[in-house]
Amino acid sequence: MDLRNLSYYRLYFLTRNLMISKKDQGNTSSLLYWQQVIFVNLLGTLLTLGLVVVITSIRQFLIEDMTVPAVIVASFYLSFHFLAFARFIPYKIRELLFAWGFYSISIMIIVTTGPRGAGLVYLGTAYVLILLFSKRNHPGYFLLINITVFALLSLLYVSGSDSKYLLFREWKYYWWLIVLNAIIVHVFLSLMISMILKGMDRRYSKSQHINRNLVDLQKRSYKQIRLLNSLRQAGMVIMDFRLDYEERLNMALGTLQKELDCSGISLSMADKGSDTASCIAALPAGQREHHLIIPDFDEPFLLLDNDDLKMMKVRTPEMDMLEEDEIYFCAEFYTSGPTGFLELRMKGTLDESYLNFLQMNLFQLSAAMTNEQLIHEIKQSRDILEASYDEILQAWARILELRDIETQGHSRRVVGIALNIARKMNLSEEEQLQLRRGAFLHDIGKLGIPDRILKKEGPLDDDEWTLMRRHPEIGRDSVINIPFLRPAVPVIYHHHERWDGTGYPAGLAGEDIPMAARIFILSDIYDALISDRPYRKAMERSEIIKYMISERGKIFDPEIIDLFIENIDSLTNYSGREDFLRS
Repeated sequence: MDLRNLSYYRLYFLTRNLMISKKDQGNTSSLLYWQQVIFVNLLGTLLTLGLVVVITSIRQFLIEDMTVPAVIVASFYLSFHFLAFARFIPYKIRELLFAWGFYSISIMIIVTTGPRGAGLVYLGTAYVLILLFSKRNHPGYFLLINITVFALLSLLYVSGSDSKYLLFREWKYYWWLIVLNAIIVHVFLSLMISMILKGMDRRYSKSQHINRNLVDLQKRSYKQIRLLNSLRQAGMVIMDFRLDYEERLNMALGTLQKELDCSGISLSMADKGSDTASCIAALPAGQREHHLIIPDFDEPFLLLDNDDLKMMKVRTPEMDMLEEDEIYFCAEFYTSGPTGFLELRMKGTLDESYLNFLQMNLFQLSAAMTNEQLIHEIKQSRDILEASYDEILQAWARILELRDIETQGHSRRVVGIALNIARKMNLSEEEQLQLRRGAFLHDIGKLGIPDRILKKEGPLDDDEWTLMRRHPEIGRDSVINIPFLRPAVPVIYHHHERWDGTGYPAGLAGEDIPMAARIFILSDIYDALISDRPYRKAMERSEIIKYMISERGKIFDPEIIDLFIENIDSLTNYSGREDFLRS
C-alpha cells in the first residue's frame, strides 16, 4: 500500500511544502533542497515534541507567579512556528535564527529552573543545532560566545543578585558544576560534530567526484553512440548506388561537417603520374578547386594550427583559408587506383573519439571509392565485351551474306525495323538487346543446310523442305551453349512460327510465340517484300501494306501489325543512324 495515500502522509507532505521555498520544491537534484528538507523535518519534530514541554513550563511558571518567563517561553515557541513557515526569509537565516533562539531559551530555562530542570538538555540540543547550521570553518566563534555568556551569568551569581528570576543563591556550588558541564559538553559536541561533518564532507566530495566521472562517462558514451550512428548513416548513404556518385560523396562529407563543426572540407584524388591532386567533392561547394599540390606526409595525418602552417612549404587552398581560431586536418587513404586525400578546417581540437570517427570515415570513403573504381572498370570491360559481341554478330551476318544465304544488308535492315517496333512497344533494354542478337543470327542454322538445297533455283521437293525446315533447330543447337546468346534463342528458333499456329518448327500459336519472335517475323517479312529476290521483284509499299493487313491474325500478331501499319513511316526509317544497332 502506498503510504502517501494515507491522510497523515498527505498532511505531512503538504506541511513540508509550505515550509520550503517554491523554487526549490521538488528539485531533488539540488543539495539546497535536501538541506531544507532536513531542516523542516527537524523543526517539525522539535515543535511537535516541544508543545508538551512548553505547556508544562508555562503552567509551572504561572503557578510560581513567574509571568515574564512564561511569556518568553510562549513567544519563543510562536516565533519558531513563524520561522518554520516564513518562506520569504532566506533558508540560511531561518536556520541561524532558530538555532540561536533555541540557545537563548535554553539559557533562560537554566537560569530559572536550576540544575534539576531541562535546561541542560535543551542547551545540548542548541549546541548541536548551532554547530550544524553555523559556518563549519569557524566553530571557535561559538565557543567564545558561549564562554562569554556563562562568564556574564557567573558575574551575576558572584554579585549575589537577588532577583526572583535568578535563583543563584539557593544553587550554591551547583552553579559552577552547571558552568563546567556546559563548557565540557560544548567542547565534546564541537569535536564530535566536527568529525562527523568532515567525514560527511569527504564522503560528499568523493560522491561528487564519482558523479562527475559518471557524468563525463555518460557524455562520452552518448558522444560515441552519436558518432557511431552518424558513421552508420554515412556508410549507408555512401554505399547506396541508387544515388549519384558525387551526391553520395557530398552527403558523406556533410555528415563529417555536421559532427566536427567544419567550416570547410574537401576530398581529392591524386592525379596519375603527377604530384598534384584533383578535388572531386567539397563543402561549401563554392570552395571546390580543380587541382592542388599534395602536401608532405610524415605521419598518417597532418594536424596543424595557424603557426604550424606558416612553416609549410607546400600549401593547399584549404590551408590558405584557415582562420586564426581553426585547426587544419589532412589524411591520405588508399583505393584500388590513385591515393585519396581528405582535408578539414574546424574549430577546437580533435580528441580520440573524433580521430577514431575520422579514421572509420576514411575507411568507408576508401571502400566506396574503390567500389566505384571497380564498377567503372567493370562497366568499361562490359562495354568493350558488348562491342566485341556486336562485331562478332555482324561478322556472322556478313558470312551469311557472303554465302548467299542472306541478301546484302538484310540482317541490318531487319534489326533496325525490329528495334524500332520494340522501342515503340516499350520493351526493356535487355529485351531489345536479345532481339537484336537473335535478329542478326536468325538464319545461322542455314549454315548446316547443304548448298544444293540453299542455292537450288527450282522449287524444293518434300525431302528438301523437311531438311530446310530444320534450320531453326540447327541454329538453336548452335548457340544455346553460348551464355550471352542463350537469351536470343527464342528469335532464332521461332522466327518461322505463325500467329494461327501453322508455322514451324514448334507450331506455336498466338501469345505462346515469344514476343521478340513475333516482332522479328513482321520485320523479316516486310524487308523480304521490299527487297528484290531472284524469283521476283520488290513489291510496292501499297501492295505490301495490303498484303500484310490480309495476313493479320494469320501470320502476324494483330496488335503488332496494327501498330506497324499506323506508324510505318517512322518504324521503317532507320537509315543514316550509325549508332542504331548499338545498345
